Amino acid sequence: MLVTAPLVLAPPAAQAAVKKPLDIVKVYYNPPGKDYAKNSGYVKEFIQVKNTGSKTLTLSGYVIRDNGPQKFTVPRGTRLAPGKTLTIRSGKGRNTTSTLYWNKSSYIWNNTGDTARLYSAKGTLLESCRYKGVRKAASKSYVRSTSTTAYC
Repeated sequence: MLVTAPLVLAPPAAQAAVKKPLDIVKVYYNPPGKDYAKNSGYVKEFIQVKNTGSKTLTLSGYVIRDNGPQKFTVPRGTRLAPGKTLTIRSGKGRNTTSTLYWNKSSYIWNNTGDTARLYSAKGTLLESCRYKGVRKAASKSYVRSTSTTAYC
């Protein structure tokens, strides 16, 4: 007599969460107060990226863009250690290891909504962060935001 065991199919292995080595974590798009056309106001606005990997990243040539014509290219020699955050401010200033300046005489991030895009030095889109004004809950289209900050 032939006895057959039922065929049991194992479910496919769960896909590991994709962990990006460089992640947009915050867009501070509407600092408190009026939007004055002064560098002291522009530098209060910023975007932050974080190295979530285990190795130091060389960010030379990486690009950050908004929905409009604004484009920031990370300067040659910029490195970011694991777990560290790099802040890119909209106005003019002196670059340090933890803060870079867009060197624009204007605000970059729209208060009513915008999309921050991060590209590799080769032009590959790595991530985008879309926000719209004040959104306390995230949706498929937009990240959670307050009146001043989008959390990506």
